[in-house]
Amino acid sequence: MRILVGIPVRMASTRFPGKPLCRICGTTMVEHVYQRCALSRYATDLFVAACDEEVRDHVKGFGGNVIMTDPAISRAGLRVASAAETLDPAKDDIVVVVQGDEPLVHPDMLDLAIQPLLDEPDIFVSNLCRKIDTDEWQDPAEIKVVCDLYMNAMYMSRSPIPSIDHEEARCDWYKQVCIMPFRWQFMQRFNHELAETPLEQQESVEMLRAMQHGYKVRMVPSAYVSKSVDTEADRQAAEALMEKDAVFARYRS
Repeated sequence: MRILVGIPVRMASTRFPGKPLCRICGTTMVEHVYQRCALSRYATDLFVAACDEEVRDHVKGFGGNVIMTDPAISRAGLRVASAAETLDPAKDDIVVVVQGDEPLVHPDMLDLAIQPLLDEPDIFVSNLCRKIDTDEWQDPAEIKVVCDLYMNAMYMSRSPIPSIDHEEARCDWYKQVCIMPFRWQFMQRFNHELAETPLEQQESVEMLRAMQHGYKVRMVPSAYVSKSVDTEADRQAAEALMEKDAVFARYRS
């Protein structure tokens, strides 16, 4: 079995144009993500799914693999799927989407997310999740998730869920962490056969498509703290965390 890890990036970010090449402790964000994913125990293939020549040239410059994709693709998962097609995966191979704006992603996070697909043949897609506090629970930028007793997602929303309006006992609150392994056969079905669903469009949460079509989405708890970068303030916060990061020391030049 091959495990292909794809990092979707594009320069035309609405809130932070050019962010793949912004520098964090002297290293570009896309290189941080690439070097850290390369430390995964399970990844057999690693590539950046890009649509900009600047990104292509930069990734090749640090020795990374890059696959160019259609600039008109707007969804990260579809960009990775389009790139993965050129590598001719077998139907049971695993393709992992790792967001390109997560410079502090830990390699163990990939392995945690992949594990259910290795252990359980009836799991076709998984996501990481992490416990959150009240601030993140109220933040519409964070995708909250509620799960059944087996950690399969029941619902995802940018609104605060579960409700506390009639709370009798506090349960754990989780948010989605955007590392998404798919079995290749299901990734193709998800992107090319399953119609977008009303809740997916209402919430702007792609995983709701799988759930509304009746597929399990296995959530995998992770204790690792990462930091997505969507603004200059986020970049500065990520830089402060990177200075003390043990994984950075493993590839820092």
